[in-house]
Amino acid sequence: MSHKSVPDPQDENQTDHPLAESTQLLHRFDDPEQQFGAVNPPVYHASLFAFPSYQAWKSTIDGSHPRPYVYHRRSNPTVRLLEQKIAFLEGAADCVASSSGMSAIAMSILGLTKAGDHMLCVETVYGPVRRFLGTTMRKLGVEVTYFPAAASTDLAPYLQENTSLIYLESPASLTFDIQDLRAVAKLARERGIWTVIDNTWATPLYQKPLELGIDVSLHSGTKYIAGHSDQLLGLVAGTEEAIAPIRAIAPLLGASLSPDDAYLGLRGLRTLPVRLKKHEESALQIARWLQSRPEVREVLHPGLPDFPGHELHRSQCRGDSGLFGFRLQPRGEKARAAFVDSLRLFHLGYSWGGFESLLVPLVFSYYGNQELRQRLGLDDDSYRISIGLEEPEDIIQDLSQALEAYNQA
Repeated sequence: MSHKSVPDPQDENQTDHPLAESTQLLHRFDDPEQQFGAVNPPVYHASLFAFPSYQAWKSTIDGSHPRPYVYHRRSNPTVRLLEQKIAFLEGAADCVASSSGMSAIAMSILGLTKAGDHMLCVETVYGPVRRFLGTTMRKLGVEVTYFPAAASTDLAPYLQENTSLIYLESPASLTFDIQDLRAVAKLARERGIWTVIDNTWATPLYQKPLELGIDVSLHSGTKYIAGHSDQLLGLVAGTEEAIAPIRAIAPLLGASLSPDDAYLGLRGLRTLPVRLKKHEESALQIARWLQSRPEVREVLHPGLPDFPGHELHRSQCRGDSGLFGFRLQPRGEKARAAFVDSLRLFHLGYSWGGFESLLVPLVFSYYGNQELRQRLGLDDDSYRISIGLEEPEDIIQDLSQALEAYNQA
């Protein structure tokens, strides 16, 4: 099947049964006939793409008839296929892939701000983003103001004359706080301010920020999109106006995605709908079970009806992933160690979204900012948990025996 035969749901002349998004994801932009019938795309190991003639070189340089591929730092056929599929999922004009989620964040902020600008950032943002804003962006003359997630319904009091960018992360990856994407987008568009969201938690399958008015949706594709804990991947999708300055700065930063990692990203996309559904169902089952345990003070999962912001979350996100948090009753350092060390199926490590279940104690999250920790409700008995693809009954049994060790410590 050539990609040309896949129905386009935006085509007004299309009369066939419209294909589901997950089905389109498998076939869009693929063209096996151009690949000797191979259904998987080639991995183009090429640092450069040669010109067949002087005229071809000249017309590319002067822009009259540019060739799509010249040098890998700017583009590569395998990388481009991944970008096209992500842009399709996000409903974006285009996408830029990079070598890590952090590089995707950096190029987005650098591309949309300049010296003398002011930007707003949700205070629950991923820790390395705070460090990037407080070091690199400060040196470049960009001022940052942090706001609580609850203030996202009306950010007007936080705006300054030179505010150029609002940065969101919803749900947040430590506290899972929800921000009102529609309200932020409406205010920002009225004032000519760019909006960027880290959409990693929900993926573009479950949350489509551009449909709600956000300009840029970025991802650490390392997580659910790659899905196998074997690569780093950054993705930035946006409107035509927003993506242009980001694409312009991307090759200058040198954070190019390798063709091998682009291929792994494409592989992950093939099974993303199936994997994400499993993560979602298992995580909700385990979150409800944790709520029933006397050792657990609170479960932080946006999909639970009693989670603050649940209704807002449901209005802008059509599903849940497998990452959430919980807080245990305080029992001290010895009990914490006993709980973590007794786990058999969980790995103790950072990242999330892979096939394996992970757990991280939040004892040291924002450790240098105790006021922020207190404001966000992060204490020494807070944990973040990523539910993998193991059977939920096995995960529950593992957590149960670890909680017994916690009680006995």
